[in-house]
Amino acid sequence: MNRVTNSMTSRTTLRDLNMSLGRLQQHQANLSTGRVIRKVSDDPTAAVDAMAIRNELRRADQRNRSLNDAQGWLQTADTALVSGLDILARVKELTVRASSTGVGDPSVQYAIATEISGLRSELLSIGNTKYLDRPVFNGTAEGVAYNTTTGVYQGNDSVVLREVAPGTVMSANLTGEQVFGTQAGVGGDLFAVLDRLQTAILASDSTAMAAEHSNLDTATKRLAAAAAEIGTRGGRIDNLRNRAAVDQLSMSERLSGLEDADIAEALLDVRASENAHNAALQAAARVLPASLLDYLR
Repeated sequence: MNRVTNSMTSRTTLRDLNMSLGRLQQHQANLSTGRVIRKVSDDPTAAVDAMAIRNELRRADQRNRSLNDAQGWLQTADTALVSGLDILARVKELTVRASSTGVGDPSVQYAIATEISGLRSELLSIGNTKYLDRPVFNGTAEGVAYNTTTGVYQGNDSVVLREVAPGTVMSANLTGEQVFGTQAGVGGDLFAVLDRLQTAILASDSTAMAAEHSNLDTATKRLAAAAAEIGTRGGRIDNLRNRAAVDQLSMSERLSGLEDADIAEALLDVRASENAHNAALQAAARVLPASLLDYLR
């Protein structure tokens, strides 16, 4: 027959009190932090799942930054190209006027050529449009895309790539040669066309004006196609952003389901743990033997 000693009773009682206090502290921590997982040992399986979701959320944040950057590039280019089309519409109007029968006054021709020169300068500024201090139509080269005096393209044909979805990379730019044409191509680029058009107008050369009018139409179609391409990419970016927002919300809800405490339930757990611990203290007070201090009081 085993003998139950006072020390055994004390150790058992103190162990149970410590366990009761631990449960109370755990529930109080759940309530105060609003989380049921604060370290891996709280729930290893849920903690591993939560870490995986957090890693995916970090990757999603990085993709969001890429999406925002790509959208910035595309919006800047879109605004520039729309402005360019407006300018080309005015150039076409002036070209038609210069080509019209009866418009042979040198002062009028000079005024038209001068305005076209100013519009060419505006188009060069559009060609050198920047986003976050980086030329939009320069490929990946340093410096401005076009020489502001000669109109020579100084960029390259590289693309600016951004990851916009898992496993999906999109080009966020068009090069100047894609937008304004190449100097080595038939008729040259837009700026060469405008240079020749000014010369033809000043010389009242109707044949040359007709030829450059045709080249201007080609350049306008090219610019319009570039604007349409930029708009299409911008629309895709908007769709991807909406989808990414839904995915992130879903992941955040899953993470919340794993880590966050139900406040009402946590409050009930604290109250129940407090009652249980108080009851254990009262029982322990009756069970534990009196000490010398009790006699000295």
